[in-house]
Amino acid sequence: MRMARFASVLSLLSLSTCAEDAQEPHVCDALGQVNMLQMQTALEDQSRGRSARCGHLLLETCDPAANYPCSNNCRIHTNRRDCYRPLSAVMKEHPGEDGYCIFNQTAFWVNYTGPQLRFEADAKEAILTMRGASYRGINTGLPILYRFEGQEISSHMDADHYLFDDLYGFSLGFLQNQGLNPSWMQNTSLWSSLSEQACQRIQQTYHFKSEELILADWLDFNQVIAVMTACSAGMPAAGSSNPWVLKAAGWHGPSDCRPVTSRDFAKHHYVKCVLGIKNSAMDMAVLNARACVLPGNRIGHLTECAYMPAGIDS
Repeated sequence: MRMARFASVLSLLSLSTCAEDAQEPHVCDALGQVNMLQMQTALEDQSRGRSARCGHLLLETCDPAANYPCSNNCRIHTNRRDCYRPLSAVMKEHPGEDGYCIFNQTAFWVNYTGPQLRFEADAKEAILTMRGASYRGINTGLPILYRFEGQEISSHMDADHYLFDDLYGFSLGFLQNQGLNPSWMQNTSLWSSLSEQACQRIQQTYHFKSEELILADWLDFNQVIAVMTACSAGMPAAGSSNPWVLKAAGWHGPSDCRPVTSRDFAKHHYVKCVLGIKNSAMDMAVLNARACVLPGNRIGHLTECAYMPAGIDS
């Protein structure tokens, strides 16, 4: 499986948990190595001419100044100036183009994969890619109890990225039993339309200004959201120990930090809407395919849900 193909659909991979306690010092290093592997695969694709018309890196390495490995390569990108401009203006200048093509390789998860729509199949392979070697099996991971905007939601961190993804999908209303039928993915036009409607609802609710939607800021804020999500679960800071990230998240400890909000998650997703409905629809597909809301506000996964993509072992 070419990991870069599915890194493009989500920024979720960048938000995998990095334990900061001394018991798991290897976790962040391992995640960084995975990120580098994904970016290297993308660079190899570029050298074969597959992304010739898309933006790309000027160097064959990630920017070491990023707040997390391969999470912001704007400084060494062919479209680096556009990274710091409002996305609405950039996309207006490129009608009909996919924003993931324009900003291809700005982060290890932003790799253009072509115009094809394969929501169900690609969701399955994204699930397998994301969970990787960290997957522990259904309900074998660390129990999680989120305190999120007046609600308590429980889950298990069966893979490192579950800490972020579960609450992200729940907040957006994209999990099974929140109104989206997984079978609708098979109708790509319908699924794309549903994604577009979700994007419109987000903007009608939060009224994001153009200056709030800048690619470089979106890339940098990924790890801030990871830390704030850990805060909502009362867990050690996840994602990055970068001082800027911790300051932006108001992090002083698991009980003294800024919890993530629905607005934070909505803005994170809405940037994908601006970059192209294909990208937001793919995000929605993966979140829906992997998890569901069960009685008692518990988030279940895979075999616990009514639908699970074929070919995945629980």
